Order: sequence, then C-alpha cells, then structure tokens
Amino acid sequence: MKKNLRYRPEEGQSLSMAVVNAVAQAHQEGVLEQDWVLQNDINPDALDELFNDNHLHLGIRFEADTSTVTIEADDEGNPVIEIESHR
Repeated sequence: MKKNLRYRPEEGQSLSMAVVNAVAQAHQEGVLEQDWVLQNDINPDALDELFNDNHLHLGIRFEADTSTVTIEADDEGNPVIEIESHR
C-alpha cells in the first residue's frame, strides 16, 4: 500500500533527524521502533549541510527503508520532505 507524507522540519531540527521522523510517520512507527539506520542510505552530515544556506533550487531524492525520500526547497529555500512509502 503506497502512502505519501509531506513533512517540514521543526525549528532547530536537523534535516537528517527530520527525515528519520518523516519515515517513521509514513510507516506509522515510532522513531526507535524502526529497523533501519539513515547512514546506511545517505550520509547524514552531508544531508544536514545541503539546505543550511537556504538554496532555492535544490532537490535530492534517495531510497530509505522501502520509501522514496524527496527533499526540495520551498519558495524561501527551506527543505520540504516528501516520503513515498512502498510498504
């Protein structure tokens, strides 16, 4: 069953932690209940740096825990995460 979820990082939340939270929500799991580790799919430090300067035309897509994660900048350059769950 495919499910899509849009998620905006909370104030002060790292992008990598926001991805972990978004995937957990899309799979209706708690963060600590997940069986996957983000760094197995993408470097979390590099991910956190991508949107630090509010890049207006930046986007990235990768696979994580049976999901497609897409992160794109909104009109102000802030990241918006979309999770397409393939579970």
